[in-house]
Amino acid sequence: MNDQQITQFFTELRTKVDEAEKRVKELSATAKTAADKAQSQAKAQLAGLEMKAKEHHAKLEAAEAKAKKWLEEKALATKEKIESWKAQQEVKRLDAYAKLAEDYAVASIAAAGSTVDEAARAVVEAIGARLDADSAK
Repeated sequence: MNDQQITQFFTELRTKVDEAEKRVKELSATAKTAADKAQSQAKAQLAGLEMKAKEHHAKLEAAEAKAKKWLEEKALATKEKIESWKAQQEVKRLDAYAKLAEDYAVASIAAAGSTVDEAARAVVEAIGARLDADSAK
């Protein structure tokens, strides 16, 4: 190799290194932007989930009251009592007992839904915390 070829080789090598460095900087900026965007989205989603959790809190309290009422009634209503109501055709008592059982079922579903919403909120909060920790590195 003569001096001109060596110079040309180093010039081309320098150009390629500069281009690679430029691409690394662009990728780094893109990754930072994506992380910032993900963090913003996670915070927005968390705020929405927290608002939804507050809305469900009142429903959950009502559901818990209905569940408690059902459990108290269930403890009092033995199989023998229910059979007695059937035999004596005490429709009002049977209807009331059935209504409490239905309310308990609805309340249980509401409680389960609130638990799922809380779990989703916890996941989003964990993602946000991880993004905060990773961005501090």
